[in-house]
Amino acid sequence: MVIESIRDLNRAVPFVPYQIHMNSGEDYVVPHPDFISVAPRGSFVVLIDRRDRPHHLSALLIERVSRLNRRGRRNASSRKR
Repeated sequence: MVIESIRDLNRAVPFVPYQIHMNSGEDYVVPHPDFISVAPRGSFVVLIDRRDRPHHLSALLIERVSRLNRRGRRNASSRKR
């Protein structure tokens, strides 16, 4: 499940920034775990972008997540199961 992948990425030590890819084609970068919160039941996440705007993302609409390398490019991906 993608939500479990997000939780795992948030707990990684050292933390590696990652990107959330939505079914709509939108992408959201998570530069640090402080910028994202996962609902206890995993039904949605709230992401704060660099402009301090909140984005409420339904777990049903998250296509995948992928780690970013130091230059902000995609490195590896984690897909829905």
